[in-house]
Amino acid sequence: MGDMTLRYIAFANALLVFALPLPSLAQSVPEKSRPIPSAVSAKIATILARPGLKNASVGVFARSLRSGKVTFERNADLSLVPASNQKILTATTALRTLGSAYQYRTAVCTVVAPDAEGTLRGDLFLRGSGDPSLTTARLDALAGSLAKTGIKRVIGRIVGDGTAFDNQMLGSGWQWDDESYYYSPQVSGLNCDGNVVAISVRPGARIAEPATVLINGRPVGEETYITVENRVQTVLNQKESVAKIAFERVRGMNRIIISGTIPVGAKEESEAITIEDPSRFSASRFVLALVKAGIAVETPLWIEAGATPNTAREVAASESKPLSELIKDFLKPSDNLYGEALLKTVGRGEARSGSGTISEGGKRIGRLLEAAKIDRGGLHVSDGSGLSVQNTVTPRLLCDLLIYVDAQFAPAERDAFTNGLPVGGIDGTLRGRFKNTPLAGNVRAKTGTLFGASSLSGYVTAKGGERFAFSILMNHAATAADARQAQDAIVAALYDGR
Repeated sequence: MGDMTLRYIAFANALLVFALPLPSLAQSVPEKSRPIPSAVSAKIATILARPGLKNASVGVFARSLRSGKVTFERNADLSLVPASNQKILTATTALRTLGSAYQYRTAVCTVVAPDAEGTLRGDLFLRGSGDPSLTTARLDALAGSLAKTGIKRVIGRIVGDGTAFDNQMLGSGWQWDDESYYYSPQVSGLNCDGNVVAISVRPGARIAEPATVLINGRPVGEETYITVENRVQTVLNQKESVAKIAFERVRGMNRIIISGTIPVGAKEESEAITIEDPSRFSASRFVLALVKAGIAVETPLWIEAGATPNTAREVAASESKPLSELIKDFLKPSDNLYGEALLKTVGRGEARSGSGTISEGGKRIGRLLEAAKIDRGGLHVSDGSGLSVQNTVTPRLLCDLLIYVDAQFAPAERDAFTNGLPVGGIDGTLRGRFKNTPLAGNVRAKTGTLFGASSLSGYVTAKGGERFAFSILMNHAATAADARQAQDAIVAALYDGR
């Protein structure tokens, strides 16, 4: 769910994509100014002249956080596809709208009370609030809490309520042929385990035997929500014991087809595959949790998605970690489900009374930028994760937003954001970049990668102690390697200083 390769497509007519008007800059963000000629700007200009960037569309903007002076700019107002740098907009707006202490709440509700023997003769509702961090482990704990209330048996439906969000489960502009893969999960008001399952394939004991397939470590026969068609054959162990396996979920279904070969004695091959209809999937996981907690379910396959009645009462609940911690889980690995869920949550607002849509979340982004007096020209919001190629933004906007966060956010919100960013050479998607260099630990930035788009925006502390905010957006012809090498060199030039 990190920064994944996505085949580049031409910009389509965007559903839920909007252009925002342009206010003037304000005192919280430095006025536009010409960059001061320096050795740093000369170095960056040389980097951008590399042959590998000849046909690319590149925008760069960098400012000193101390003085506000522009250190370098090139096409700073060019509207470009940000890839996962879109997550900067989502994270900052979520922190400003919801607050760093915000927690998601998943509740178990019922209209009727259990009888004296502990039998609940009615439906059990699992009501979500959009939590992207809900796991089967937390559902196990939730079922345990329910058991402590005295419920021993349920005769009725187990209903997954994902109505906190709208029914658009995939982002506008996402590739349909990526739907099977973990970085392109459906999003709902009720999610579980990232809305994916882990499919593992092990070789059979003999040549020509079918391979063994597990779902989340359990035999396929124990799974009730997903069906697997196993076409993988065990073959002779050649010089290189390499499996050649393809995983595909049939579109619109929870049927996974696995095909290919795996040599005798080869290592297990695994892939995380998305599921269809997260609300029903979550309800199916809750059924397993109930049984594990000792609560008998008369109709374990009778699961549905639907809304919790207004007359239902809450009988058990599970809360997520605070948003300050969720931001780390979002930004460091670049989790796309978090991006979509957070932006829809932002659309609902802290009072949970708004509309859980990307459109409403995008309007909240616009309000934050308007309050910061940041130029919104060139901004189009199509999703919260950056997986859509219909998103566009300018380097100046992202850089000015980074400056605004550093200077104007409350300390708890500012720290939650900066601590959530990957650290160069240390963790997240920057773990392998700036490693074993003086920049390790001195760069906090968000990466972004799609086919045809590569980006890096964040903060760098120079060796002299000065801090810079920067945004580097690259689109079109550059290879991922050329783009990243140039980005790293630009950040190194800022680090070296004048």
